[in-house]
Amino acid sequence: MLSTGPILAQAVAPGAPVTPSGVAPLTQPQDAEYGRLIQQHLVDKRFTTELVDHLPASDTVPTPLKFFGRIPGTPGELTYAADIHRYYRELARTSKRVKLMTLGTTEEGRELVVLAIADEATLAKLDDYKAQLAALGDPRRTDAAKAAEIIKTAKPIYWVTSGIHSPETGGPEMLIELAYRLAVEETPFIRNIRDNMITFITPVVEVDGREKIVDTYYYGKKTGKPKPPLVYWGKYVAHDNNRDGLGQFLKLTQNITKGMLDWHPTVLHDLHEAQSYLYVSTGTGPYNPSLDPIQSNEWWLLAETEVMEMTKRNVPGVWTYGFYDGWVPNYLFWIAHTHNSFGRFYEVQSYGPDVQKNLKLAPTVTSREWFRPNPPLPSIDWGPRNNTNIQQSALLFALNRVATDHSLYLENYWTKSRNAIENGRTGAINAYVIPARQHAPHNATDMLNMLRQQGIEIGTATQGFTAGGVQVAAGDYVIRADQPYRTLLDMYLSVQNYPTANPRPYDDTGWTMQYMHNVDMKTIKDPAVFAQALTPVTADIAPPGGVSGTGSTIVFNHNGDNALVSLRFRLKDVKMLAAEAPFEADGRRYAAGSFILPNADRAAVARVAEALGVAGEAVAAMPNVASHVLTTPRIGYVHSWLRTQDEGWWRAALDTYGIPYDYFADTTLKQRNLRAKYDVLIYPTVAVGAREQFVGVPMNGKDAIPYKKTALTPNLGKLDSADDIRGGIGGAGLEAIRSFVQQGGTLLADGSTVEMLAAFGATPGVTVNAPSDLYNKGAIMRGMITDQASPIVYGYAGKQLPVYFSQAPVMTIARGGGGMGYFDPNGPGARLAQNVTPNAVPTPLSPWLPSETSAPATATVDSSSPFGSAQPASRSSGSEPTQFPRVIMAFPDKSSDILLSGMLSGGDALAKKPLVVDVPDGRGHIVLFALRPFWRWQTQGSYMLGFNTILNWDRLDAGKPAPK
Repeated sequence: MLSTGPILAQAVAPGAPVTPSGVAPLTQPQDAEYGRLIQQHLVDKRFTTELVDHLPASDTVPTPLKFFGRIPGTPGELTYAADIHRYYRELARTSKRVKLMTLGTTEEGRELVVLAIADEATLAKLDDYKAQLAALGDPRRTDAAKAAEIIKTAKPIYWVTSGIHSPETGGPEMLIELAYRLAVEETPFIRNIRDNMITFITPVVEVDGREKIVDTYYYGKKTGKPKPPLVYWGKYVAHDNNRDGLGQFLKLTQNITKGMLDWHPTVLHDLHEAQSYLYVSTGTGPYNPSLDPIQSNEWWLLAETEVMEMTKRNVPGVWTYGFYDGWVPNYLFWIAHTHNSFGRFYEVQSYGPDVQKNLKLAPTVTSREWFRPNPPLPSIDWGPRNNTNIQQSALLFALNRVATDHSLYLENYWTKSRNAIENGRTGAINAYVIPARQHAPHNATDMLNMLRQQGIEIGTATQGFTAGGVQVAAGDYVIRADQPYRTLLDMYLSVQNYPTANPRPYDDTGWTMQYMHNVDMKTIKDPAVFAQALTPVTADIAPPGGVSGTGSTIVFNHNGDNALVSLRFRLKDVKMLAAEAPFEADGRRYAAGSFILPNADRAAVARVAEALGVAGEAVAAMPNVASHVLTTPRIGYVHSWLRTQDEGWWRAALDTYGIPYDYFADTTLKQRNLRAKYDVLIYPTVAVGAREQFVGVPMNGKDAIPYKKTALTPNLGKLDSADDIRGGIGGAGLEAIRSFVQQGGTLLADGSTVEMLAAFGATPGVTVNAPSDLYNKGAIMRGMITDQASPIVYGYAGKQLPVYFSQAPVMTIARGGGGMGYFDPNGPGARLAQNVTPNAVPTPLSPWLPSETSAPATATVDSSSPFGSAQPASRSSGSEPTQFPRVIMAFPDKSSDILLSGMLSGGDALAKKPLVVDVPDGRGHIVLFALRPFWRWQTQGSYMLGFNTILNWDRLDAGKPAPK
């Protein structure tokens, strides 16, 4: 099906007709002024092609110059997303080749759009083409013969997205011009795109962040003062918004996924800025073993077209291969891969928008390699029009190639979908079973709903059966593997094996979903499962809730379900007790931590419990068990102006589960009477070193750096604002936290905050170090619960829990301070060997069951430290130790027991090291997490570690053994 027609177009002067090679010239008026401005703003004339050195004129459709008064690539100018959307509406109003649609809204209520461009006849039948792509996407109803007929008339959709990373400003600007060019230009090259394909454009994915970056740029430009850093992009996270493909929490991810499921686009192409001068994604490997082999071939086939065509035109620095790996399926463009489409991305030299004179690049970037035969130059003048030209040209070559070879890409789409189904029928797994009876049923239904949201078909067993040695009860959830999106199931639910001999990973290496959710899941290898009757799940799943039984006391068993924390805060005025030990009541067994509500208003409690899907029982008498009151805490939430990237995942969980908090910056700690206002402080990682976090935004110069809503910056200050964001926590802030804890408050910290607290002596008896032999990147580890009586682990049955850990911090119970460094995946020593190991079939490693290894995993506190778990920790140098760090969870004793999914080298450095430590100080507590309990909306199984700490903030000593 591969066509080999010419795609070259002759170079033209501004205002002259474009003459494609071998085709009679077409006469189309050119916008001479626009062409002059292109040449004026192009600071290096090597960065152009005959595709973008001109712009046709139109009597009816406004050019960007006419609409905005300037062209994309104008130095010193950026465009708000709202204005880009206004222009797109004008294109749709004035051209029958353009249609604008809304995908949804953002967390701050802004619109996310997609622009469709094709010839007039195609747009008039857009729904018909949509139906054809849907049919190709499901080979269960479209066999090879029918698919061949559809492919004769169907048209692929090539969906271009941009602006997910707000500081990467060039893609949205370029797409202003590209949309006009595709709608108006009459060259055979452009007509080929328009006639044989449908182009979708979403110019800004992170719309909230786009408005903020434009605000900050113009603040600096118009005032001449230091501009505020881009502290916030969206409401919750910054750069991690392109790591939400698995968790699907953010509105932008949900909107793009919904568009993918609705339209079945053939290609999803995401535009980024990080490399010189243009990187076309293929990847070094290891490629995710769940990928259909066709996918990697598509990567290379199209990438080589762009590299070749740009190199033929002597445009320097267009290359592929040596940047990205192709492993983790959490990026936006992987939403295409998990749905059998073709995902790809560009990385382009920064847009600016200011001109960079004598831009110098490192030798590692300018070296001549087999994958970079025409490398970037050691130094060059760079401007925003360079950025516009280079990526628009490459993208046009890609669009033209897919339009020319449209039948090939449509055939590939159907074939990948067919292969997914066949692999489910004949491969190692024919079905996945999630028993309805789970220790934490909400964790299971949350996971199932996340899969449904991404298009996975789920059923419930109509009656009990046995297949492949697995007993399935009526009502259990069964996911047949013979469905089109089986590739997604394999990627998400298999156990990842990333050998350390591979190149350093680009991002996380392990993400097995059922481990992260702490869910029991089984796999079936038996085609007989396909004959079993299943009832399709057609709506979100929730466990049944309410109150059963009779009696004046209501009891909710603590099973680790995150919904329990919602119950407490929704019923904040209702007296609740937490049992400090297991007990029985009315013939039922209840776990430590269970909620006891004496003399509660049953009707009011039942309404909330039913809405949350939480089951309680009314019992005849107050249980005879030691308990403490669950005092609803006043919560303060501390952020840094330096970086809010990771703390947003904590906020996402708190907001979702209805936990109220006051949100303020570390720079204000010293100004607050913390203990008078708060019982709990949450201070998540800032993901920088201890010193940087302590110092914060440097106090350089005399000018304050404000972050607030003004007439000049109308989009800033929504979550928090300040007249001056300089300065970090500092000594006064640390002293304020120390005083808060000693007066009876509880502090929760993870990541870099643990490092900072330890480095500056705020965590008595706990130090942090950076083992030189440790090599780990975002993996799932086995955490061993070493103190099952602690309220922090209420609801976790058994002794082990899968947890997310990534290199640091590594804690030790010891005297003294110590620093810790973060792992740099792009640092020296990158391993170059290719060593791909297929993902493993997951084992039902239920954390509440014994380990399936021959020798059960165990954990003790590091015996090499001066203090063991039962030894006191000194509060200050020279003083007698008076209080005891309490290790709640630790890594197993043997390094071979640590890794569950992902990669780990040098695991001996983690053996016996603490994962969760409760540090008492004065009348309060500091709870330190080496694991990341709230990570990218994926670690729901460990959320309760944080929630329990909040719920039991003033009784964390419960169950603590007396000092020896």
